[in-house]
Amino acid sequence: MKLFILLVFLHHVAMATAVVGCLSDQDKDHRPRENCTAAGYSDIPPGLDLATKVLLFPSNQFSRLSWSSFQIFLEIYEVDLTSNQVPEVAPSGGPLLPSLSVLRLGSNLLTALPDGSFSACPALTELYLDRNAIHALSDHAFSGLSRLEILDLSSNHIKVLPQLMLHPLPAIATLFLENNMIQEMPDDWFSQKEEVPYLYLSANPWSCSCSLLYLRRYLDDYELNIYLRDGPIIRSDVESVECSSPPDHKGTPVISLENVDLCPPTDTTHQRRDSNQPTGTTTSTIRPSSQQSAILTTPMPTIATTTTTMTTTAMPKALPATTTMITAMPTKPRPKCGNP
Repeated sequence: MKLFILLVFLHHVAMATAVVGCLSDQDKDHRPRENCTAAGYSDIPPGLDLATKVLLFPSNQFSRLSWSSFQIFLEIYEVDLTSNQVPEVAPSGGPLLPSLSVLRLGSNLLTALPDGSFSACPALTELYLDRNAIHALSDHAFSGLSRLEILDLSSNHIKVLPQLMLHPLPAIATLFLENNMIQEMPDDWFSQKEEVPYLYLSANPWSCSCSLLYLRRYLDDYELNIYLRDGPIIRSDVESVECSSPPDHKGTPVISLENVDLCPPTDTTHQRRDSNQPTGTTTSTIRPSSQQSAILTTPMPTIATTTTTMTTTAMPKALPATTTMITAMPTKPRPKCGNP
């Protein structure tokens, strides 16, 4: 009996160490897993159990992402290539990995995501692209990912949010965009999925101008959905979305500003203001015409009558003053940039 137990144990150890540097075990949901963390691999090593559903290769030396190399794992569920040297994600010709649900590509060398970047894995529910150098996204970078619930784009170099980027993502529930270089949010950016329950927008250089009116209204409507990550602590904090410019608003929470603060009205009257007059009054000098000047210097009218001619000089109903103070009437509210 003891010999049998020893043989079983040795078999288990042999299976667990079948591939050098990799450990065979199970994840929390009892899926077969191969953990090859920091094992020095640049490609999938031979000898891994083909029934494996979770492949962990963080801190290795992968310099490319080959979708086809994972096809031998027919029920692959998760692939972790965090902290490797992958420079790009190439679209595939079809769904090569239809069962893949979780893909981790954080801390690689990605700089851009072209249209259909993840067409090889249409069943993705979680996609982690944090801590890369992504500066360019396309409207259709995430096309085909109708099941995606978590998208992490934090700590990249993203400057512009494509207008249609979220349109292919009707199931998105958690979106990480903090610590990028985003200044503006396109109008109606959340139109396809109005409410994103967990949204991270802090540490971006938001430009608090007319172009941010949409974001200001969105924060007001969904302020309880705005979160901040502070190390291991995650908390709801709508005030974490702060202005970076203009200087007058730097460090001010966007939600604390009124529409007129973001988009102040401009002076369209083009009237010259008298420096001695209080705001809201205008001084205007009305110069009389030559005819009026003549009238002003004409003595009281006389009526001369002869047998043949009668000449009459009529007194005007009201003599104009040479200078008149005009107080400007209140004007209609000037149009603002964006809807109220």
